[in-house]
Amino acid sequence: MSWFSNFLERLFPTRGKFGSTDAVIIDIPAELYYKELAIYTASSLIGNAISRSEIKVFQNGEPVKRSEDYFLLNVSPNRNETSSVFWHKVINKTIREGKSLVVEAAGALYCADSFAVEREQPILGNVYSSVVVGNLTFDKKFTPDNSYLFCLDNINVKTIIDGMYDEYGKIMSAAAKAFKYTNGRKYKIHIDGVKSGDEEFEKEFETIISEQLKNYISSENAVYPEFDGYSLEADKGVTPRSSDDFIKLKENLFNTVAAAFHIPQSMMTGNITNMNEIVGAFLSFGVDPYADMITEVLNKRGGVENYIKGNMYMVDTSKIHHRDLFNVAVGVSNLISSSVMCVDEVREELGMAPLNTEWSRKHFITKNFEEITKFLKGGEE
Repeated sequence: MSWFSNFLERLFPTRGKFGSTDAVIIDIPAELYYKELAIYTASSLIGNAISRSEIKVFQNGEPVKRSEDYFLLNVSPNRNETSSVFWHKVINKTIREGKSLVVEAAGALYCADSFAVEREQPILGNVYSSVVVGNLTFDKKFTPDNSYLFCLDNINVKTIIDGMYDEYGKIMSAAAKAFKYTNGRKYKIHIDGVKSGDEEFEKEFETIISEQLKNYISSENAVYPEFDGYSLEADKGVTPRSSDDFIKLKENLFNTVAAAFHIPQSMMTGNITNMNEIVGAFLSFGVDPYADMITEVLNKRGGVENYIKGNMYMVDTSKIHHRDLFNVAVGVSNLISSSVMCVDEVREELGMAPLNTEWSRKHFITKNFEEITKFLKGGEE
């Protein structure tokens, strides 16, 4: 079951027999879905971007791919998860809970579902216990030597959004009720005043007339018989309202969540017009902070000595943006002809396998490029 279903079941009571095939009904205020959908959309966008990124592993300053670290971070951190599932979970927990703990056990990495800080140690590093992953509770303690704590800042954005929604949700609920009330079908029944107070009439109205009215109003095609002393007519005193107010409130909620996570509003709604500018802003302000967080946490665990030797990690977000080969052809040519990148490096940037030949690893430069000193000497002659 997904985290979203588990989240809802923890908050709201369910009706249904456990273990049976009967449908399980969860009593959830309808307006809560909009807040959860907005937060899920933001979390999913950032998680998708991070999972598409490459976590580069460097040894002695050179990038390597055939290593255990590269496999754990980019392919599969443990036997049950791929790297995409793993990083989605890390990002989601970081966003929703303000932090996430990844522990190392038996040469694999696991994102903890829950944990406790047993001892705070500003100098030596905190000690974590009661670490739960799935249905397993570790009976060992974890320290900075065998764990990674991902935390972007000290402010839990989800908590702030929840606080804002305490009042905002009431407004959305009121708008929804107003829309339903004013757009519902309402009728007035006129009854002869002589029947007022008649016990037989009261009984007749409750058992026959009211049931006929209910069936008539709820049915798509129906006939309502009018008896002597009764007259049914539509109530024209209520002016129907459009759903614009409610839709605007929902859009405003999505825009507020987008601003909180530094995501362009058009990405939250899916109405993207200028792809390059929108994605660029999303990567710069919404994704790069999380990419930097992962880079820093991984390098912190490696230690200063490894960092100085060039043994480090770096989250590369450059491959997130989709690249059309025909659109980037001119740029590719310029990168190679200016000697900025070799053929294999360009192929890797485009998501293609390197040729791994002697010539494809060489750097080329066109004759139009030469040292400034040689150019000046040529001008003097």
